[in-house]
Formats: sequence, C-alpha cells, structure tokens
Amino acid sequence: MTKAEDSWNEVKKKFKIGDEVEGIVVHKAPFGDFIDLGVEFLALLEVIVVKDLTPEKYRKGLYNPIGSKIQAYIVSFEDSNQQIRLAQNQLD
Repeated sequence: MTKAEDSWNEVKKKFKIGDEVEGIVVHKAPFGDFIDLGVEFLALLEVIVVKDLTPEKYRKGLYNPIGSKIQAYIVSFEDSNQQIRLAQNQLD
C-alpha cells in the first residue's frame, strides 16, 4: 500500500457516512464547492445538495463564499479519486 492509500484509509476510519462535519470552502467550481475538513483530502459539496440554494443564488454566486465555514453530512467516500462527498441535507 502507498502512503496516499494509507492516509485515505485513515480518513475513512476517522469519518463515517452520516457524520456531521464542519469545514471551510477553499475552492468553488460550477458543479460544487471543495471543502477543507482538516484532513489531507478535500471534500466535495455538489451544488445540487447545497441547502436552500435557488437558481438565482447560484447564478449570482450568493452561497458559500470562499473562506466560509459550512456544516454538512458525509454521504460517501469515492475511492477512485480519494474524495469525500458531502450534502447539507441530513440523510434519511
């Protein structure tokens, strides 16, 4: 196992699907925001799961500015690209 794989496995032990986490928005893309959770790997909050996001807020960029803290839930771990996926709506 490589060092990156070891680190990824440690992250998956630290966090569980459904955990509520807090992070800082570090990058914005048209499809979502990249969130720093204080671990080696960034998390992705896709725009379709941003809480209270309307088309107007999206077009104007009036949500989750870079540097802002957000609360979200872990919904999955993508092993292929070592990415944590987030949603701002609680899982059922």
